[in-house]
Amino acid sequence: MKLLKSALPILMAIVLSGCLSQKPSESEREELSNAQYESYLRHAVFGTMNMETEDPATTRERHLEYFAIVSGSYEIAKLIYDEAVKYNIEPELVFALVFNESSFNPRAVNQNSNSIDRGLFQLNSRSFPNLREEDFFKPEINVPLGVAYLRYCLDMGGNEVTALAMYNAGPNRVKDSRTPRMTLDYIHKIQDYKLSLEQGIIPAEFNPPVIPVPSSKSVKNITLLMEQREKIN
Repeated sequence: MKLLKSALPILMAIVLSGCLSQKPSESEREELSNAQYESYLRHAVFGTMNMETEDPATTRERHLEYFAIVSGSYEIAKLIYDEAVKYNIEPELVFALVFNESSFNPRAVNQNSNSIDRGLFQLNSRSFPNLREEDFFKPEINVPLGVAYLRYCLDMGGNEVTALAMYNAGPNRVKDSRTPRMTLDYIHKIQDYKLSLEQGIIPAEFNPPVIPVPSSKSVKNITLLMEQREKIN
């Protein structure tokens, strides 16, 4: 145990790029350790997302861990991520869109003047008239349809900006140059979210209620180190 205590500060210095030179107060230590943990967790998962030499299965798991933190749900993250890969869409774009549409709430509802948007991708009742009401709220149905529709908009629009405009305002309004101002704001927000996610930064607006326990061994080790650090301090 003495050996562990003497070696742990060195490990933490390597892992967290330096420790405090002075022992902080109880409240300061708690705030700092949480910030360090969340920052390193994002870095540990996101920082290796583009390693060309990494085993694809390991890479996929790291991606899922990162987006589980983003969405607050591993199950939802897995559905969205796998469909994004299937349709060759950047996952960061899809997750940014889903947050802007529903804040990752499968039961989200928005009442329009003549239709209703429901579920994670806010599928419109007029665009999907054959879906039963309850099916809109099932992620396993809503997500594939939502990603497929985004792919359709990307193919029809030819670029990301036009595709997002079509997703929000409808292809006909965009093609007829009748895109409302609120759609321009919608595009700007999603692209800002996407840029942050690409950099491994979870936007403050996301505020996931629960950070899932990661499964990667390296990240679990960091969690254990943080717990040991709290006990020793």
